[in-house]
Amino acid sequence: MSRAERVADLAEVAALVRDGMTVGLSGFSYQNPPMAIVRALIRRGLKDLTIVSGPTSGMETDLLIGAGCVRRVVSAGVAFERVSGIAPAFRRAAERGEIAVWECDECLWHLALKAAAWGLPYVLWRGGVGTSLPDLNPDLAEVTEDGRRYLRVPPVQPDIVFLHVAEADAYGNARAARQAYLGRSFSERALALACRGPVVATAERIAPDGEVTGSPERTLVRGALVVETPWGAHPGGASGRYVPDLEHYREYAAAGEARRQGDPVPYQRYLERHVYGPEEHEDYVRTIGVERLQGLRMGEA
Repeated sequence: MSRAERVADLAEVAALVRDGMTVGLSGFSYQNPPMAIVRALIRRGLKDLTIVSGPTSGMETDLLIGAGCVRRVVSAGVAFERVSGIAPAFRRAAERGEIAVWECDECLWHLALKAAAWGLPYVLWRGGVGTSLPDLNPDLAEVTEDGRRYLRVPPVQPDIVFLHVAEADAYGNARAARQAYLGRSFSERALALACRGPVVATAERIAPDGEVTGSPERTLVRGALVVETPWGAHPGGASGRYVPDLEHYREYAAAGEARRQGDPVPYQRYLERHVYGPEEHEDYVRTIGVERLQGLRMGEA
């Protein structure tokens, strides 16, 4: 029996998202953010999204916040590490009360996804006992069972999940690079297992069937919708393919900080140049420039 192919395009998968949905996004700080789909979602003018990202997220979450698409964030942090300790749009929106933030650490983030994946009303966790987390999150109650104190962690279940990976095949097997730096996987499996709806993987390339069957240990997620999207993590890095474009991060962070300080012009200029102006991902790639992108590339992996 022949297998059904799972290849789609960016416009098709972006159209799956509606206002008010809970959207899972892969990535860890600078690594593997699904930026091409994020820009496509912003161009659709979506509103009131809950973003489950990270566990420590970055540009993918901050850009959606800055464009006015987000109502709630579930992440252990939104930051640009050396460039900006707290991402500027996230900081501005949180300080102004424009978004809700489910305060958590990375363990609680993963446990909330596990509760969803397992179909449980909550899981118990001793980490965080005695902290102010239950005061910040009313649904994160402290309870006592058999004389021991726990946090009762509720499920967080995305309606749809977007990943970015080094490669995938036409049948929905999303895969890590052979020589990935900083680890092969981050949160891809946790998000996919918790998701109630489709999982979409943008991939640097579509790999032939023989490569995939020859190294099944590199497969992170099966059954995804696949979109071939070279440079789809930029300005983030794609582990094993190219490093993050920190110059671009600095440009974005400066524009975001200017907006936070009361000058919206640089941030709007950034959105017009890199989000609203390019109609397709290929147009975005051209605005960055081949020479600059090639300077980020690692050896083939």
